[in-house]
Amino acid sequence: MRSLSISMQNYLETIFDLSRQGAGGCPAAAVPAGVRVSDIALHLNVSKASVNNAMNVLAKLGYVSNEKYQEIFLTELGRETAAVLEGKHSILKTLFTDIVGIPEETADADACAIEHIISHESVQRIYEYLTAQGIDVIK
Repeated sequence: MRSLSISMQNYLETIFDLSRQGAGGCPAAAVPAGVRVSDIALHLNVSKASVNNAMNVLAKLGYVSNEKYQEIFLTELGRETAAVLEGKHSILKTLFTDIVGIPEETADADACAIEHIISHESVQRIYEYLTAQGIDVIK
């Protein structure tokens, strides 16, 4: 992930999420939709200026396509990176809810915090453990 800050990772995940929701919060069809700066700002509870600054950084690093006054689209690198983060989140949340018995809201918040710092190897081992227990990680 080219040492992206946690904040930049959160922006990627948010764009990934919003782009799949499509217009009006409905699940998107086959092609992910573009995302507006205002929607990202609202979702993350930050200013539009903060979003614009982050998009400039992510564009320079090749994670998003960002043209002034246009919707934002993830590049292939951006989609792959966001999908990895989402996978880590799902695996950790499943561990916390299904094995440890943590309430879903707490598990979700903890998974969100940990997904940014946990190693791929650790997540892979957790995934293997969960699947060996017959637990469906992708929910």
